[in-house]
Amino acid sequence: SLPERSRFNRICNNAFCFLQWIRIGILKQHSNNPKYTIIDSLPLPLCQPIRNKRCKVLTDYADIGYNATKKQYYYGLKGSFEVGSDGHIWAYTLSKASKHDIKMVEDLLRQYRCQYILADQGYLSNELKKKLEKEGIWFWTPSRKNMKEKKQENSKFLKKKRKYIETVFSKLVNLFDIERIRVQSILGFRLRLEQCLLVYTIKNELAQ
Repeated sequence: SLPERSRFNRICNNAFCFLQWIRIGILKQHSNNPKYTIIDSLPLPLCQPIRNKRCKVLTDYADIGYNATKKQYYYGLKGSFEVGSDGHIWAYTLSKASKHDIKMVEDLLRQYRCQYILADQGYLSNELKKKLEKEGIWFWTPSRKNMKEKKQENSKFLKKKRKYIETVFSKLVNLFDIERIRVQSILGFRLRLEQCLLVYTIKNELAQ
């Protein structure tokens, strides 16, 4: 018989690290290193947009940021993910919604380093690209239209591959409603997210 909801939540709170270790263990033991990884961020709102300025949930960790996809501001967190060419999520980190995507790259690479990384224009930075190049990492982002830069022959192919992470985000939203996590503590949020990622990892591993 299953424990009651409150007891189940306490058990899960204490098991957060173990859930994370299980997920990472599955990746290391049953998955090959991906040929390349894709980095992108996903808005994680904590309330409806109309309550952005009134919401007081996780005020030490969340703030107001802009969702470029939906073209609206939201109050909440931002999840930055590193997805492999195999579809697995190899690294992720949480930050305030207003924090720039570029600042989260090093946090992701501390969890998992891949020699080839794809990203979108939000990660466009010559300084970051040169720094990673010195570390033996090839970091690719598409150029802006107003930039005078030699076009790469495989730029269309890379853009197509980069969009694969959007498919992964869509699965997380459709399967786990990851954009509607409503909790009262950052530990509860991380726990709920880790539960979703563990189930997704197992599901993806079985599919392969």
